[in-house]
Amino acid sequence: MSVKGQEAFTPWLSTVQKTPWVTRGVVSIEETERLGRALWEGMFLAASTGCLPEVLQKTLQEISVMGSRNHLTPTETAQFVFSMRPYVKDMVRGQGDNLLMTLLDEAGVYVFEVYLKSREEVILNQRQDLLELSTPVIRLWDGILAVPLIGTMDSKRTQQIMEKLLNMIVDTSARVTILDITGVPTVDTMVANHILKTAAAVRLLGGSLIITGISPAIAQTMVYMGVDLSSVITRSIMQDGIALALDMLDKEIVLKSHSTAG
Repeated sequence: MSVKGQEAFTPWLSTVQKTPWVTRGVVSIEETERLGRALWEGMFLAASTGCLPEVLQKTLQEISVMGSRNHLTPTETAQFVFSMRPYVKDMVRGQGDNLLMTLLDEAGVYVFEVYLKSREEVILNQRQDLLELSTPVIRLWDGILAVPLIGTMDSKRTQQIMEKLLNMIVDTSARVTILDITGVPTVDTMVANHILKTAAAVRLLGGSLIITGISPAIAQTMVYMGVDLSSVITRSIMQDGIALALDMLDKEIVLKSHSTAG
């Protein structure tokens, strides 16, 4: 780093240390200096090549992900980069060279893009975790699975649930599956078709699908939409579905009798 660059770097680093990066404890003073030096040197390397080099991109990615994971806003995260502007501007003033300023803006935009992408990944992971929690595939007995559906069902969620169910059927060699939709307020044509396709897939795997909990409102909707459930076994409540599943596997629940000593 040149003497002039070092002279500008020190006051800029002091500015960064007054931002939320340090005041909120996202990074330590030492970590700020490490990231700051990597960013500063990377920007001047970019000026010599005319583009953002890979080493600089890695530093920008680290800044973006670190800001995102520590709940800084996109603006606060990019502030690490954009806080360089006045110091770099003073350095290039009178030289007629705006390349470094242009690259600095590109670096700031790059931080924004990586930040948003990392947040999208977090949201997708959280959504998947919620899906796993909200739609368990329960093994009731050997050969019997149950899937209690709760909440609004759209086409995408229904497809994910059905894929999970089919994989579970293969893993457990289940012969009967109970799909309970008591907790589903409404079913549209796409969701109904996914259920029918799942029933067909279960049959191809050598099993049977029992649908329970069809409310009068959902039944009327399916009839109105022309959904044909004649090929699917249905029961009004899950208790009846469990009883049927046990009967299909020639199983029964036997209550133990407790004799009282006389």
